[in-house]
Amino acid sequence: MKKLNNSNFSLIEDIIKDIDFNYDKNNEEKIELLSKYWKESIGEKICNLSKVYEFTTNNVLKIICSDSYTANELYYVKEKLINIMNEKIKNMGIKIKDIKFDYKKWKERAYD
Repeated sequence: MKKLNNSNFSLIEDIIKDIDFNYDKNNEEKIELLSKYWKESIGEKICNLSKVYEFTTNNVLKIICSDSYTANELYYVKEKLINIMNEKIKNMGIKIKDIKFDYKKWKERAYD
């Protein structure tokens, strides 16, 4: 029986770490661009009360809000926001299917 070469395993681990790093970097760039377009879409006043938190693999944009009132107000215009954001991000090659609003994570991130 042939003995396995351990050097291949360390090479594979390095490749996996590199892929994970690139994924995080690409995801951060997406979030930065989405944050920019979010600010353009809703305006400066509401942008101070809400921030882009995450863009999931199933094309859901997660927004954290400073309070439940802001989350509810944004929820009422969610379809309009999805359409506006999709128009702005056409060149990124992604499409937003839904937007979720969460006000509990705002305190965890200490944006106050």
